[in-house]
Amino acid sequence: MPPVTTPRTALLVGASRGLGHGLAAAFVDRGWDVIGTARDPAAPSPLTDLAERSAGHLTVERLDVDDPGQVSALRERLAGRRLDVLFVNSGTTHHEDTPVGVVPTEDFVRVMVTNALGPMRVIEALSDLVAD
Repeated sequence: MPPVTTPRTALLVGASRGLGHGLAAAFVDRGWDVIGTARDPAAPSPLTDLAERSAGHLTVERLDVDDPGQVSALRERLAGRRLDVLFVNSGTTHHEDTPVGVVPTEDFVRVMVTNALGPMRVIEALSDLVAD
């Protein structure tokens, strides 16, 4: 009798569309269990469509990386889980066609919180769940 193997698990932060969704689909196609995050997991998206077709291999969790409380809540929900991959893909942009010199400071700060500080908080909070 062959040994029982447990599917590997990937947590993809920022998986509702684009690159994150593409990675989620690729992992599911390869037999992985996937946890994909979205700011609003109840809203229709390519990720929720994929979850419906995944035969239970994809779950969608709520996470806005700008909200430390949501990062902590996700950590609590995943306590005891083992992750083989943690991929933080969330990000945003504003004023992509505007010269940097005229981008409002508040907009730049918001982008940096989402694209730099938020991902670092996620990694810090979840890194102990990732297998060596």
